[in-house]
Amino acid sequence: MSYSKATAMSDELASSPARRVLLWSGLALLLLVACAITVALATRSPEPDPRLTYPRIHGAGGVLPVGPNALFPSVTTDHRLYVDVDGAGPNHGDINARLHTAAKLLNLYALAGVPDDKVHLVVLFYGKGVDLALSDEAYEKKFGHPNPNAGVIEQLRQANVSMVVCGQALGHQNFITSNIRPGMTLALSALTAREELQAVGYGPVPKEPE
Repeated sequence: MSYSKATAMSDELASSPARRVLLWSGLALLLLVACAITVALATRSPEPDPRLTYPRIHGAGGVLPVGPNALFPSVTTDHRLYVDVDGAGPNHGDINARLHTAAKLLNLYALAGVPDDKVHLVVLFYGKGVDLALSDEAYEKKFGHPNPNAGVIEQLRQANVSMVVCGQALGHQNFITSNIRPGMTLALSALTAREELQAVGYGPVPKEPE
């Protein structure tokens, strides 16, 4: 009898550490699941505002209609603007913030009733922004996945937006002219291209607050 009691007590003591391990393992698993859910919720792209409209570029640069008494751009003046793209990082879902701004400009002018041929927009890629100007093949070779901005870039190109790539930045990244997307123009540099644009009346578009 004493042997049985001793054995029972011994088994209980032996199983106690095992139960503690199982308990802590379960708690750790629950904590990991909670952390994963928190990260997923934090990084999830916000739902698009259903009030946004896209009169010219779809899926990027959405705009809100305003009252008829608002100040609108002239429908007879030629509007000449350029957008600097000096970084490749996205800020609007998968879309680069500066490409989002370019799309928004076209949508704003379209919303205001400005004829398409009165809006002259240039997108100037330099610095890390040159990555966005790479061809599909060159981009995927460098990053291992397709360019998420390709659709917006193609829409901008079809809307007659001029796209200029800094030759200096391209060369420093060991790329050549054949590595840029079709329809883009290679410039000697962003510095000289910017000066040329300003000389013929193009104004810079400031960065929007994030």
